[in-house]
Amino acid sequence: MQILKDLGFELDPKNMTNAYWKSRAAEALALTTQDRDVYGCLDHTRGEGVRIFDIEGTEYLDVTGGVAVRALGLRYKPYLEFEEKINDVIRELPGMDFDAIPQTLLAEKLATLTPGDHKKRVVFTTSGGRAVEGCMKSAMDLSGKRRFVAFRPAFHGRTGYALALTSSNSKHKSGFPQGVDVVRVFYPYCYRCPYGTHVEDCSLECVEALRYALQVEGNDIAATVMEPLCGEGGLIVPPSKAVQGFYEVSKEFDAYFMSDEVQAGMGRTGKWCAMANHDVVPDYISMAKALGGGYPMGASIGPAPMYTSGSRHSETFSAEPKMSLLSLWVIKQIEDGDYLKKNAEKGAYLLKRLNELKDKYEVVGDVRGLGLMVGVEFVKDKKSKEKAPKLRDKIVKTAVQKHQLWILGAGQNCIRFTPSYVITQEELDDAVDRLDKSIADSI
Repeated sequence: MQILKDLGFELDPKNMTNAYWKSRAAEALALTTQDRDVYGCLDHTRGEGVRIFDIEGTEYLDVTGGVAVRALGLRYKPYLEFEEKINDVIRELPGMDFDAIPQTLLAEKLATLTPGDHKKRVVFTTSGGRAVEGCMKSAMDLSGKRRFVAFRPAFHGRTGYALALTSSNSKHKSGFPQGVDVVRVFYPYCYRCPYGTHVEDCSLECVEALRYALQVEGNDIAATVMEPLCGEGGLIVPPSKAVQGFYEVSKEFDAYFMSDEVQAGMGRTGKWCAMANHDVVPDYISMAKALGGGYPMGASIGPAPMYTSGSRHSETFSAEPKMSLLSLWVIKQIEDGDYLKKNAEKGAYLLKRLNELKDKYEVVGDVRGLGLMVGVEFVKDKKSKEKAPKLRDKIVKTAVQKHQLWILGAGQNCIRFTPSYVITQEELDDAVDRLDKSIADSI
């Protein structure tokens, strides 16, 4: 309050309510992805670890991790100490126009962490969508081709070329022109296999569907772009043999293969890159979210030289020295804290606990995930598997408003767990218990 007063704002303490500030926000902010019917106005002066507060003082258990951004939770003391230590480091040095040591070291580090020992180059950016587009532009530049393979569902961003790849909600795309040509096939969704097969008798019809699509729609493909774990589309875990099949088909048609690691990367699934869970080495990798340590940082990682000449791609704000140092610090903390192993173990425990809810409730159709990226799919009943989007929405609202579980939906009828890596087993138990109560109160 004092800081805002110093900035010239006189705020009435009587107006410190969710209703007042949500109404005021609605008058000032463009409508984007807010759901003010569910969530309160967050208090940015309080919170620690996976505990957050709204401005009325309500405490929540957060399992969103800032939509997979906050790897180390809120107010992680060693992070705050390091941030203070580098407070005087110059921020405003355009990273694509001038070299600086921190961004070079960060690029070298990412090249060693990502799969494959081939020669790589890195382009830094400020968002996940831009990281995707940096890879796409490189693939077009190096191959001379303009067409891409993408999946349904898929989410790669809401801007330009990235939007062309996205297909998880018609609201994202309706009325906007297609930036590039896309050949689209079904994402491997074993719980709802569009080809009517089951895991035990699967003959990779989804892979053959891609081969056929390229034969009839055009095989001049620059790259296949795939999420190693479909996030926004519903937390879908593909079978590794299908991912490997898509990779092999891409190579048959002399195309690059790209892994979108924006949400699933940075160790969340127990591997630095989630694609490593499928034993596939992608040509391109897009990263963001947790990479920035809470700041807007993304990276496009691809084969050298990545672009055919200078000035083919650039961005003003690109891994400036201070942000690069913060990213390097986050990576070191993940390494030193053995978080890849911990995330895998915590994720397995979370799946176990959520599967107890699957056994308990007819409306819990499927539970799936890798590491600390887990989804729960809600259906009207297990036999029909009919999607229950209204029930999902009710459960989310009940969880947030009644049981103070800060959680997000995914896809049409799923919820997602992408908590900060610092979450404890006791907090995971607490989260599952709160979800249990929310389901019981909603059916």
